[in-house]
Amino acid sequence: MSAVNLPYIQKEMIQYGMSIYFVLGIVGNICNCMMFTRHLYRRTPSSIYFLSLSIFGIMYLIWSIVPNFYTLNHSDPANQSLFYCKVKLYGNHCLGLCLRYVVVFACIDRFFATRTDVRLHSLITVQMATKLVFIMCAICFVIAIHMPILKTIKNGVCNMFGLYAIIYSFYQIIVLAIIPPVLMSIFSTLSIRSLHQRHGNQARARQRDRYLMRMVIAEVIVNIFTSIPYSSYLVYGAVTYHVVDKSVQRLHIESFISFLTIFLIYLISAAPFYLFVLTSKTFRNEFINILVACWKKYILRSVRIVPLNE
Repeated sequence: MSAVNLPYIQKEMIQYGMSIYFVLGIVGNICNCMMFTRHLYRRTPSSIYFLSLSIFGIMYLIWSIVPNFYTLNHSDPANQSLFYCKVKLYGNHCLGLCLRYVVVFACIDRFFATRTDVRLHSLITVQMATKLVFIMCAICFVIAIHMPILKTIKNGVCNMFGLYAIIYSFYQIIVLAIIPPVLMSIFSTLSIRSLHQRHGNQARARQRDRYLMRMVIAEVIVNIFTSIPYSSYLVYGAVTYHVVDKSVQRLHIESFISFLTIFLIYLISAAPFYLFVLTSKTFRNEFINILVACWKKYILRSVRIVPLNE
């Protein structure tokens, strides 16, 4: 495969691959919102984190993918408007942070839920989970405020330049590629270990916790899987930033690899519903019940109620 063809392949992946991401992601996250607002789930703090994950997922898909569709046949407005240049990546980055750290909170919640300490259980309430989501969201937008301040347009390209480009690469490695996966892994491991240590007379509670734990672990695996190539490319970009004599072929390859790592990142926002359906029997059965109820209520009723003159 020639490097000259990579821009064309990238364009095709945006047109078709991201279209699939977008449609499946929006539909799946809407289904998640329906599920986690039902009585069976909304009593647990985990449902707040999963609901928040779905809302952030919808926002992230719209904010990040829709502009890519526009640039297929038009020039990128980020390279022309300084305001849009500053706001576009800032929004992408902050929503990406929210997507990852809400999973971290879900892991911590599962760890607390598997402990027998009454004081820990007092911390895992729906009200506390709601407050933590809002606080986390505010912190994510505050710690990334340097992006709209220092990002600019240079030679018709919206990007980071100079020393800030290197600092930004290491900043992303820390806040996106290291801290979330490490925290997810630690609390998931502790939760699994604690869950196996619980007594047999709590079998029903353990079964419910196991299903929720599977849902969280599925999200953790996807986060780690997508973070590895993205963080690797960030390290490569920081190391080779000062290399100025890159060939056109190398630039095409680097641009395409960067696109692939970002393409994988979209899994975080598009995959949750389908992971939950595959990993949780309770979630899957409840969703099937919703589909059956909607079919009986709306489809069959509309078929049966036929005007007399017909």
